[in-house]
Amino acid sequence: MNRLTILQQNDTHGCLEIHPELFWSGDQPEIKQAGGFSRISKYVEKVKSENQNVLFFDGGDLFHGTLPLVASKGEAILPVLEALPLDGWVPGNWDFAYGKEQLRFLASRLHFPTLACNVKDEETGRSFLKPYMIKEMDGITVGVIGLTYPYVDETMPASFSDGLTFSRGIEEARASVEQLKGEVDLIVLVSHLGLPLDVRLASIVDGIDIVLSGHSHDRIEWPITVNGTLVVQAGSSSSFLGRIDVLIESGKIADYQYRLISIDESFPEDEEAASLVAGILQPYSRERETIVGTTDSILHRMTLNEAPMDKLITDAYLHATECDLAFSHGWRYGPPIPPGEISEYDLHSIIPANPEIFTLEMSGDQLVKALEENLEMVFSADPFKQKGGYVLRSSGLFMAFKPYNPVGNRIEKLLIGGKEVVLSKKYKIAGGGKQLFKGAEASKRYHGIKAIDVLKQYLAEKQTINIDRKQRILSI
Repeated sequence: MNRLTILQQNDTHGCLEIHPELFWSGDQPEIKQAGGFSRISKYVEKVKSENQNVLFFDGGDLFHGTLPLVASKGEAILPVLEALPLDGWVPGNWDFAYGKEQLRFLASRLHFPTLACNVKDEETGRSFLKPYMIKEMDGITVGVIGLTYPYVDETMPASFSDGLTFSRGIEEARASVEQLKGEVDLIVLVSHLGLPLDVRLASIVDGIDIVLSGHSHDRIEWPITVNGTLVVQAGSSSSFLGRIDVLIESGKIADYQYRLISIDESFPEDEEAASLVAGILQPYSRERETIVGTTDSILHRMTLNEAPMDKLITDAYLHATECDLAFSHGWRYGPPIPPGEISEYDLHSIIPANPEIFTLEMSGDQLVKALEENLEMVFSADPFKQKGGYVLRSSGLFMAFKPYNPVGNRIEKLLIGGKEVVLSKKYKIAGGGKQLFKGAEASKRYHGIKAIDVLKQYLAEKQTINIDRKQRILSI
């Protein structure tokens, strides 16, 4: 009988140092300090020193999310990754943000392999990345398959997928399992599909022992078991590690223990990693020290229908434009901001892509269809049709919907500016960037001003914000 420990991080989104993180205390949100690569590095090194059969994987969205990473097209984090004891990783949707060639360059600088069996080079038709790897350990051979986000070309700006083609990965994963059978004792899938898709994939692809899921930022405390496969995920923002200790006998998992580990202030730091992080952050000391406003509310993205961090964005959009409505994409990234000061650096974590502001006219009928399409992408009964993040964020809108209703028939009440939507009426909408309302790109009018500038102006006028907690997007 052999022992193996697998450690997982996913969706770190550029959260390099310890930071405020949201937890639930009873029925109320609570902020605690958590996370950081220096503490993760120290913990993993300790586990690896205690047992030679230890593997550590990253589940994607590693090169995007905060100002140093976006400003350097991901390159700023490379020195820390060189010191981090990772054994492999899978790109997430945001890791394609700088284009195909930049991702290829970033992957070439890593001391661990970049895995994904479901993305191909459009020009050659060949796999863009290594589909899987085999890891020989003490008495155990482990096969590790990679799956990246399958809908980069559908949900992200076109530049992300230029020159690449993506698939759901079902057949590729199945083929990889077949190739690994007989050669390995254990098959692990490192995935950025998102938890619902990973569970569904595990139910229809036989032979996978463990799925390390990513993308959906789920804090899984009890593994999901489906078709003989254990599925786990480890939160986001470098605030957590997932740890699964398995006993393997005759090529099968005989027993296991799983823990979701919160990386809090009690964890010691690796001095080298801490120094590297400090060096990455130092050029951005001006943005970190520049206070642009204050908040009386916790700004976070931890809730599905609407969230205070996004209400700040859409309120600012609406304030800056003469529009009826404002929308923002239902992103998951960005650590919470506790009551108190908001820095310019914080704004780059709230909306790191810093999209250009647009206005757009849509009829009430078009708007209803767009909202129904978004609800289908979030709540579809078919996990492989769940392509959105959270529900579209908005200001000026009231919507009541039934998430389990048929496609196109979820909305039961829709008010714009407090009045019933009129299907034939034209409404003026404010938003930001090409990820939002992708199908209406030709009708958007861009205004040459970026989202962060709009937020700075809004905060300068308001000085202190207090997000209205009244619910306007209701699941009924």
